[in-house]
Amino acid sequence: MTLHLIETIAPAGGTRGTIVALPGLAESAETLRVTTAHWAHCGFRVLSIDPRGHGRSPRWTAELLRRHPGDVIVDDVLETIEPELDGGALVLFGHSAGGSAAAAVAARRPRGLAAVLLEDPFWRLPVTRHQDRQVAEAAAATLEHQQSLTDAERLAELAAIHPGWPADELDAWSEAKQRMDVTLVRNGDVIPSTGWPTLLAQLAGARIPVHIVTGTVAIGITANHRAIARSLGAEVMVIEGAGHFVRRDARDRFHTIADTFLDETVPAR
Repeated sequence: MTLHLIETIAPAGGTRGTIVALPGLAESAETLRVTTAHWAHCGFRVLSIDPRGHGRSPRWTAELLRRHPGDVIVDDVLETIEPELDGGALVLFGHSAGGSAAAAVAARRPRGLAAVLLEDPFWRLPVTRHQDRQVAEAAAATLEHQQSLTDAERLAELAAIHPGWPADELDAWSEAKQRMDVTLVRNGDVIPSTGWPTLLAQLAGARIPVHIVTGTVAIGITANHRAIARSLGAEVMVIEGAGHFVRRDARDRFHTIADTFLDETVPAR
């Protein structure tokens, strides 16, 4: 099964490598376009992926939901990207639940992997295989409400919650909500079953640099997460005042931090 992806090509003159980019839950490859275009201009080929149930990728079936969805997502991504990789330097990027998937994909496919960059990944602490049912039901109810609105109503509601978000990302955000498969959100098990400390330990053992960028407002990577991640060899950068959507709350700062990490791990030719 092949997922829907968007390829963004570096300007003429070759590429430094390939970045595989995974969006957060109820987002899409389209919502990453601003940042992926930035990385393309930095010399990378970027493959932005709609995980199953997101954007234009296939929907979830009852049979697949009986498996652990977070693990199915990792399998899907691995199957999709393998034919697309040409042996050059590879970077895995992911936001939120996409960050949890990116780390698991990286641990499963360390060959040719240069680095892992994560934007406030969704990692439960205490570490569990399953989402709390009340949390999953509440998230599904929120998504159903958003899908009941018109595009204009969704955008107005978003502006009231996040008035500082860049205007050039809002249309893609709204479309992603409308296209999202509610059955996955209601299931709730959207991150891989392998615990994230195990994944970080595996990546450290493979000497793969991991860089986590988070914020200080309503974020997933708490001080306890940060301490564990650092003890397992990951570098963690905190942007004061940014929230869970770091690249929207502090785009320039996020890009600067990401670019510095990429320059260190995949130097320009």
